[in-house]
Amino acid sequence: MQGPSDVIAAPVARDLPNQEQSVARDRLRASSPPKPDIRTATELRGLVESLVPAEGFADHLTSPNPDRSFHAPLHFFETVMSYGRNTDPRATLLMLNGYLNANQQAVGIPFFDRLLSTHGANMTDDVRAVYLAALAILRATHAERVPLHRRIPWVLKSFRILEEARRITRGEDPVVRWAAGQIYAQVPFFFGKKKQAYEDLNWLAERPETEPVFGFYREVYRQLARLHESDGRKDLAEAFWRRSGFDSYRPNAMLMGWFTATVDAGATMAPEPVLDEILPGRVFALYGFGYSDIYFVLSDDGTELLALDAGTQPHSLRAAHEYLLSHHPDLPPVTKVFITHSHWDHIGGHSYIRQVFPEAVFYGRDNYQAVVDRVDRHHSYSLFRGRDFDHRWVTAYAPDVPVGDRLELTAGGTSIELVPVTGGETEDALLVHFPGLATIFVGDIVMPWYGEPWINEGFMDGAVESIDAVLTRRPKHILHGHHPLTALYGPEQLAAFREHYVWLVDAVRKHISHGYSAKDIIRLNLVPPGLQDQPEAYLSFLAARDNVIARTADHMVGIWQEDRTGQDPQGLDTLVSTDFGRLLERYLGLSANQAARAIRKMIRDGDNELALKFAIAAEQRFGPSKALTALKCEAADRLRSAIQFFDPFRFVTYTEMIGQEHKPMPESSNTA
Repeated sequence: MQGPSDVIAAPVARDLPNQEQSVARDRLRASSPPKPDIRTATELRGLVESLVPAEGFADHLTSPNPDRSFHAPLHFFETVMSYGRNTDPRATLLMLNGYLNANQQAVGIPFFDRLLSTHGANMTDDVRAVYLAALAILRATHAERVPLHRRIPWVLKSFRILEEARRITRGEDPVVRWAAGQIYAQVPFFFGKKKQAYEDLNWLAERPETEPVFGFYREVYRQLARLHESDGRKDLAEAFWRRSGFDSYRPNAMLMGWFTATVDAGATMAPEPVLDEILPGRVFALYGFGYSDIYFVLSDDGTELLALDAGTQPHSLRAAHEYLLSHHPDLPPVTKVFITHSHWDHIGGHSYIRQVFPEAVFYGRDNYQAVVDRVDRHHSYSLFRGRDFDHRWVTAYAPDVPVGDRLELTAGGTSIELVPVTGGETEDALLVHFPGLATIFVGDIVMPWYGEPWINEGFMDGAVESIDAVLTRRPKHILHGHHPLTALYGPEQLAAFREHYVWLVDAVRKHISHGYSAKDIIRLNLVPPGLQDQPEAYLSFLAARDNVIARTADHMVGIWQEDRTGQDPQGLDTLVSTDFGRLLERYLGLSANQAARAIRKMIRDGDNELALKFAIAAEQRFGPSKALTALKCEAADRLRSAIQFFDPFRFVTYTEMIGQEHKPMPESSNTA
């Protein structure tokens, strides 16, 4: 069986009374246990002192093993999680998913065992249950590698671990029931677990309000589809395949995140349309309508509707606005639009507002044109923007009120402060602050890629300026241009992240100036000392770390990049997939079948990036075959699964590389 995925977003509670909604949202925010008394361990990594795994974990994890495939997030988690401070199941599940996609259960099982034996006494039942469920999944997915004479006892012990998690949470934790459904639906029939699998999976499917994050139940519907298929209930199976979004392509890894990517609509960051009322009746967030989020604010006197950003395409902004009106039909017309920055996914729909509300006034930065010029590019990958994306939607944008200095205004009795800053992503960032609502809209000032990955952007020092401008206003709600960022960089997280971000940028600059490459630095697993005591910042730091390293390095190097050994400089050669294909056949003497066997072994050993690269090279050399195409898809699916909550750019790129859409899920009850 495949294993569960990472979870980093705030939980979704749909159409629940306030008390139940609060319970659902708190499921992923367990109370903090007593802090374990563990000495901080650091060592010199490269040129800086970096956090390393706690005593008792270090020997197991840091002993040299050249045969272990490298996965930067796993090394990070093994470091910070070893201190026993984490109470967030999202981090636990992210780590679990990393082990599964890397096929490193043999490393993960002893790590979780040691984690529970060392820190279990300090954990609440809810926290310990998720660790137990994760351990059970690691064991279940490792069973086929256990010697045959020990396999059944091994599996039975995995069941006992899982049922202990169920017992201490009284069968009410959706993550534990999700884990049980995944395991019991896929073990051999002679274990007699099919009935229990149906029970757990149906319990979740009938309670969409318990879904921890958008899309998390994709794998619930997949397993129900498989069960009904095996039991001959074709209609039910097809219904659940449709509900999962996997009716036309069934991924070779677990995908239960919010990203979608289709030829017609492009990419979105929610698998279904969602209306989230940040402040009920006043601040509305809409997800799943294009690549960015769309916000509306109702003025104090109820006479004006204010838009924050203009979406990806005119039709997606129209759909979002109409969706809002379907829930709140008495809202007034849009009178003002505030553009947080001029990337294509934030201004691409502006013509809809111009046409429907011609009196609406657009506020945006005065230096927007350079950003528009940079993003007016025809990329090789079309799944980001959609088949019908028209670049004139972007190039025609211009603000009615260019903002170069701080500006205060009033709309319908609502005070608004516009604060121009240099954001981490673009130089034309505009913070839109509503003091009376304790809410600030920040666009993409801390978008973890610090600019679109395909172009030369990013302002590493500007990000700090922007963060400070936000934090000094002490908002209760920090709303970003993409809801994953809102989940990662709230007020408490952003304050902690700022400190560690500055440490990382300084460390990268020091290494680059001493001949290290970005890849060298990523493999150092730099973790700031002190981060172990701030678990609220684990995911915020990890989401940005490798991109901060790459972007900072990019600003400091030329067309060539040296490395610390002097043996692997980047930019000197012109090797492409054609050359690697020639290597396989002409120099290594491999046939297509032999190349497929080698690629299959790469996947088995967790070298998914290597597998994808050589699968593409083999296809180009030998021609497409069923085996090579399947291996290419599996490698890409594992890569997509590993980053499905962290990296929409990689997710969409891998999706397009294998030519498979990742469909939205059919709409359900979707008002958060």
